[in-house]
Amino acid sequence: AKLTSMAANQLSRLVSPQQSQQPQQQQQRSYSSIPSRPQGMPRNLLDTTGHAFESIARGLETANYKVVIIPYREYRRAGAGSAARSVVKGIPVAVLAPIGAASEALSYTLLGARNQVRPDIRKEEEASRKGLMRDF
Repeated sequence: AKLTSMAANQLSRLVSPQQSQQPQQQQQRSYSSIPSRPQGMPRNLLDTTGHAFESIARGLETANYKVVIIPYREYRRAGAGSAARSVVKGIPVAVLAPIGAASEALSYTLLGARNQVRPDIRKEEEASRKGLMRDF
């Protein structure tokens, strides 16, 4: 559990150093959300690495939080039975959060690969996005 948490925190710090300076309350509040996609379109595979690592780190943090941290708090608060119940409740999230994070990372990485291979499609999508943003 400590290893998973440490790996997720290190990945998160490597990707976005400004996020590691946020107060602990804000970090705890955002455990279950996958990071939003960057505003700009990725031009190539290198542009996608930060978001991909951040997505995977967030999925690992969520799994760690649901299977380790919450049961530990429950154990301290109400004993072993309560901790066991919270582990069982956290298993679906612990399985699905990393899968969802990996899916988001793969999706964004493939978008960068497509944009690297076909820059004409990226330029068309950027132009249509700019046109839509001006209309609002």
